[in-house]
Amino acid sequence: MNRKAVIYTRVSTDEQRESGFSLQDQEKRLRAYSEKAGWEIIAHYQDDHSAKNFNRPDFQRMLNDLKTGKIKATVFLCVRMDRFSRNVAESLSMIQLLGKYGLEFRTLDQNYDLEAPENWIPYILNMVLPQVENERRGLNTKRGMRQARRNGFWNGKIPKGYSWEQRNGKSYLVPNEDADLIKYAFEELAKGIYSIEEVRKKVHKKGLYFSPNGFHKMIRNVVYMGKIRIEAWKDEPEEIVNGMHEPLVSQEFFNTVQKVISGRKKTMNPKSQLNENLPLRGFLICRQCGGKLTGSASTSKTGTRHFYYHCQHGCPERFRADQANIQFIQYLNQFQIPPEIMNLYYHIVEDVFKKDEVDKKRELARIDKQIQEFQNLIENVEDKFFKDQIEASTYSKAKSRYESEINRFKDERARLLSVSSEFMNYIDYGFSLLYNLDGYYNEARVDVKQKILSSIFHEKLTFDGKTYRTLKRNEVFELLTSNINNLGAIKQQKVVKIDNLSPLAPPRGFEPLLQDRKSCVLTPRRWGRVAFYSVGE
Repeated sequence: MNRKAVIYTRVSTDEQRESGFSLQDQEKRLRAYSEKAGWEIIAHYQDDHSAKNFNRPDFQRMLNDLKTGKIKATVFLCVRMDRFSRNVAESLSMIQLLGKYGLEFRTLDQNYDLEAPENWIPYILNMVLPQVENERRGLNTKRGMRQARRNGFWNGKIPKGYSWEQRNGKSYLVPNEDADLIKYAFEELAKGIYSIEEVRKKVHKKGLYFSPNGFHKMIRNVVYMGKIRIEAWKDEPEEIVNGMHEPLVSQEFFNTVQKVISGRKKTMNPKSQLNENLPLRGFLICRQCGGKLTGSASTSKTGTRHFYYHCQHGCPERFRADQANIQFIQYLNQFQIPPEIMNLYYHIVEDVFKKDEVDKKRELARIDKQIQEFQNLIENVEDKFFKDQIEASTYSKAKSRYESEINRFKDERARLLSVSSEFMNYIDYGFSLLYNLDGYYNEARVDVKQKILSSIFHEKLTFDGKTYRTLKRNEVFELLTSNINNLGAIKQQKVVKIDNLSPLAPPRGFEPLLQDRKSCVLTPRRWGRVAFYSVGE
């Protein structure tokens, strides 16, 4: 009987490296067996994947070909059971599925007549042995990795901020170019001013991307203080041991950050820093000594509690906080942005967002091209390996290096995609804030009020009981709220850096520089991260 056979070969990279159990040898043996049996081989499928399950590219392609009728065979043949699977339950299920497609399951080493009930015992045992071998190998590997960690050697995914360095045949973690941003993240968190998410976004803007969950894991990872955590396993308790790598932060500093993020340390005294009745505390100065005014509550004879701003150095400077707060809202109301400035601002923002989108698409295309080039390199080195043109060690190192580059470009791609322009959302929010600054300030939480204050006023404020004065405001805010006819004194092509203008303007900044509105020509320009308009006659 001329039977039609499908042959299947499989090997993992570890097996190639450790035992040289090659795909070529398997294929040669299967073809010789089929020829001797008089079978016609109509298809050959092969995988370089683990046998823990059947989620293997070529095996799944074979199942699809059987399902769609692309191939019609009567026998499935592989060298040994462990080439097929190392999982008993999945093996039985898959053999049953192959039977539904009309294929008899066969291996070269052992075949049993299952019509005899007693043959089921060695048949099932033959399936169990690969799983036992696989689990024993996994157990030995896990014990070896745990022992390596006890000896201070990191294994697993490389933590951000570090790279591998080979010394005397061993891999060591060494700080890389991202290490300074990891240190920066810990320093910002230690201040206790910003939330974890705020610090993550700060780090992101500086060029190091973390997902929210990934950032939470990073700031709790003891590897950054030179330690290695060994998780509890079976009867072995969790351990934290000294690592062989250089720490990025000291143990004391790391523990301080853990206290801050877990709430065990009070980073701000609500009575002295964040009191809803004293939003201007820290932003007012004494007119007599120039020192900062503080604030506190005082109870009157009638039992009524009043808050006051007053000097910390004994000067008689003192006034009611509620009256000063009301006067400040009225002071903010004086900053009106002329419609023509807002219109110009709108078009500048729109132009820059459009350019950013074009730049982002161009950068994404470049990254995709790089990823494809490295994938082609992996395929090329795999072909050479399967044809025995290169050694297993050379293949493994090259593949690992190319995959590392692919992952780096994928991280860069994810970072770009995570930055959404959302132009209209930005405009709706930004314009409503600029048009209604006093109302927004009045309704905001005290921490938001203080962020608005620090964004607008670079110098402290003085209050004489009726009016507010300041030596210097944010240049861009000053410009936006000026009457357009009063801008003639601004020098031609002057650039004002506004990276700290938040949340009143976008992080890059947009400063229209105008002379006489009747005779000037505005030309949009950029200088690094700063956008501006130059003026010409």
